[in-house]
Amino acid sequence: MSTPSTEPTPAVEPEPTTGATTGATTTDVTHSASEGTLANVEATDTEPGWVARHTATLIALMVAVIVAAVAIAGVMVYKNNEDSANSDTEAAFAATVQEQGASLETVECNGGTCAAVINGQAYTVLVQEDDNGDQHFGVSPYTGD
Repeated sequence: MSTPSTEPTPAVEPEPTTGATTGATTTDVTHSASEGTLANVEATDTEPGWVARHTATLIALMVAVIVAAVAIAGVMVYKNNEDSANSDTEAAFAATVQEQGASLETVECNGGTCAAVINGQAYTVLVQEDDNGDQHFGVSPYTGD
């Protein structure tokens, strides 16, 4: 059997560790979170401004306004083109009626149909456009209320 020794065991000091990024040897691993250049600056909890809090809402509203403006402009352009096409059809039909020697009192076109009063009688006019852009008119007496 062995006998325990009475000599004190020497204290083992930890070896210094090497920092991964700087390569410097450090022995003190406890640092205060407030050390550095901003250690003496008091932390202030300021609430962000109204614009900062509602940025997403403001962007969504601006996009909605832009989309609505583009839609309104698109409808206006479409309506203007439709009115122009209807006006051209009315002028072409009036010229056709004049060529035949009849008296056109009124004509109102909407798309591919027109309503006309020729020599005091109401007529329905169907408009067909061929591949060359020429318009052909089918005229029938109006029967209805």
